[in-house]
Order: sequence, then structure tokens, then C-alpha cells
Amino acid sequence: MRARSGRRPGDSGTREQILESALQLFADRGYARTTIRAIAEDAQVDPALVHHFFDNKEGVFDAAVNSPLSVSSVFDEMPPSVEETGTSEASWLARAYLTFWENEETRHGMTAIYRAGLADSATSETLRARVEASTKSWAASSGYKDRPDAETRAALASGHLVGLALMRYVLKIHPLASMDFEEFLAWVVPALEQRLSSELEPRTAPAQD
Repeated sequence: MRARSGRRPGDSGTREQILESALQLFADRGYARTTIRAIAEDAQVDPALVHHFFDNKEGVFDAAVNSPLSVSSVFDEMPPSVEETGTSEASWLARAYLTFWENEETRHGMTAIYRAGLADSATSETLRARVEASTKSWAASSGYKDRPDAETRAALASGHLVGLALMRYVLKIHPLASMDFEEFLAWVVPALEQRLSSELEPRTAPAQD
């Protein structure tokens, strides 16, 4: 448990403090073993305040997934044009998304969201719906938004990034986990560019005799 400077009043910052405590406990104990009472104790507030802001534990998780803390919120952003930044859309997306994981201040919370979201059927549905909605939103503002397969390409791109993030930051699989961030991006971006390329088409299955 992290040290705090006494019981917090019910001010505007209390909601964020409760959310921070919940994410810490989700990461340390898992979703099933985290209780409202434990969240309140860690945040140094009355359990009634947790219920006031979030109703129940599911509400806390839903707020976490839909907050700016969530890495899925990256997909809500409209990427700047290549002309403005001098970089590719894939490069912008990879750096913006993976920076959430690279930043120590947000990595723990992101790890908690994904671990809890993948461990329980109720929370996995919340996470799935959020990521799916965000991916569709990003596809609608992407450079290939007018293509009929825009959502498919966005889903493939987001799945590529999510999988790599889990391998590097959650499972800590080497050599990905030990790479310098810029070296990691240098490997990630070319593959992502190919996924987003207009030249990439699904392979046609060979005809059966």
C-alpha cells in the first residue's frame, strides 16, 4: 500500500484518487480479489464514496476503461496528416499508443486494465466494447477511411499493437522487453505500415479440386 497524507475529503480529486487506487489493486491482486472496501482503504476514503462515484466495482472498472488513462483512448484521436508531421500514419499511431505503456506513470494502470479485462467475462466485455468502439472511431478518421475495408485494417493494426504491448510490457518477453524504445519502434513501424498499406490485400484461398 502506498503512503498517503491522511484521509481525503470528498473533493473533485477524490474520484481520480479512488480510480488510481482501484487500478493499483487490480494490478496487484487481480479483479476478483479486489473489493470496494480495499479500494476505499487504499484511497483513504469512506467506502460510501466509492459507491457514490461508481456504484460498484464493475462501475470502477468501466470508468477506468473509458478514461483518458486507457490506452484504447489513443484510437479516438485523429492522427495528424503526413504533410504536417513529416511522418507516416503508422509511425504516429505506434508512437502515440506505445508511449502510454512506456511511461511509468501510466503503465501500471494500463497493465491493470488489460489484466482485469482479460481475466473475467464481465470485465472482458467492457474492455472489448471500448476497444472496438475506439478502433471504429479511429478507422473513420484514418487515411484510408473511404475504403470499404477501413474497419478491418484498423482492427488488424490495433491488434498488432496490443499484442506487442502485452508481450513487451506485461509478459516481458525478450528480446522485445529489453529493447531500447526507439529500437522497438524501428521494428514495429514497418510491419504496421504494411498492415495499413493500400497494397495489402487478403490472400485468396487456392481453388479446391
